[in-house]
Amino acid sequence: MLSSVLISAGLAVAMYYAFIIFMELGDFGQWVVKSTRKKTMRAWHKRKSLSRNTLISLAVAWLGWLLLASHISLLMMLVVSAIILVMYFSGAINPDIMMRARQENAVFLSPEQAAQFYRDDESVIVYEHNGQARAHSDKQLVRPHVVGDQKHGQSNVVMTYCGLTNLGMAVVPEINGQALSLRPVLQLENNLVMADANTDQPVQQLWARRECDINAGIDGEMQQVATFRMPFAKFKQAYPEGLVFVNDYQEKGMRVTFWENPVVFLYDRMIELIFGLAINAQRNLDKPVFPTIKHVDKRLPSKRLVWAFNVGEHYIAYTEEFVVSQGGVVNLVVDGQSIVVNYDQEMQSLGVFYNPSKQPVKQLDFAGYLENGKQLQRVETLKAGIFWIVWANFFPQTELNPNK
Repeated sequence: MLSSVLISAGLAVAMYYAFIIFMELGDFGQWVVKSTRKKTMRAWHKRKSLSRNTLISLAVAWLGWLLLASHISLLMMLVVSAIILVMYFSGAINPDIMMRARQENAVFLSPEQAAQFYRDDESVIVYEHNGQARAHSDKQLVRPHVVGDQKHGQSNVVMTYCGLTNLGMAVVPEINGQALSLRPVLQLENNLVMADANTDQPVQQLWARRECDINAGIDGEMQQVATFRMPFAKFKQAYPEGLVFVNDYQEKGMRVTFWENPVVFLYDRMIELIFGLAINAQRNLDKPVFPTIKHVDKRLPSKRLVWAFNVGEHYIAYTEEFVVSQGGVVNLVVDGQSIVVNYDQEMQSLGVFYNPSKQPVKQLDFAGYLENGKQLQRVETLKAGIFWIVWANFFPQTELNPNK
């Protein structure tokens, strides 16, 4: 019957648009068919029309089924519609509720209060800004991906995090004076892509720039704030007045209980399981979870952690083992600037600092203090403990472990 053909056509159109959303915006395409950055970004910019076309086509199909005689059964309508809605949900809705950014409403606790959620040996990503120290662990960051501290001080800094990259990167959420409201949306080449709600533009974490600016060759990026890693116990020792981020929808005693909202409770536990499996695979397998890495650099094992930075257009990466083998201090010149790379054995922290005196440094502590009491400034572009395979893919020109 003609009515059945029309209803089937409506379902087919809805299925087509939902499939594009599912493949390009839900990560599935990059996992299975290695979808390109260009295709994913095209789908992102057309996501509103894709969503509209999906829902309208599905509604029209159901309206036709209700008003017109058809051989299509109710069970078939329900099954096909469920498939369409699941694909639509996975790419168009799920990212926002799965990761739930905390740029403006993050929970920070004192080190003593946070100790119930942190192990002493747990690595934390730290920044100091305007006299305020903040710590965040990979475990706590892995779902919100975006964590701000506007509630606790005047420091307008946002910690962005990508578990696939093993990167916590602190930024001031502004480009050319324009404020950004960031939320995680997807990943490209195993690195986080955020979206700015103010301009509706994607922002690649490692570039700290909007995709549209990169493609147009326009300058303008977020100011980076220096970060470093250390064990939680050492953070408590060094910064007793600092604050520690805790994910309020993950930790027992803070999260929604089953009896308060069983749907949210079960959903969050399921997502935590999925994230845990993906992150463990990314850490432990030689190949990346998403096979979209274009440049594989064999100078190091793919998942070796490196401390990488750039000065201008010069990109450098160090392994912790190499710095320790050099006595814990490496002096070098990068793009005309004297740099000191230092590993503090006591605080178990590797830092990179500018050296304005240009005289070789023999000893300094984790915070950059020299023996004469002067403090060196941290290199703000340092990426502390990033997977080599992701860093080398984005910056293949990187120089590895230079000793002068």
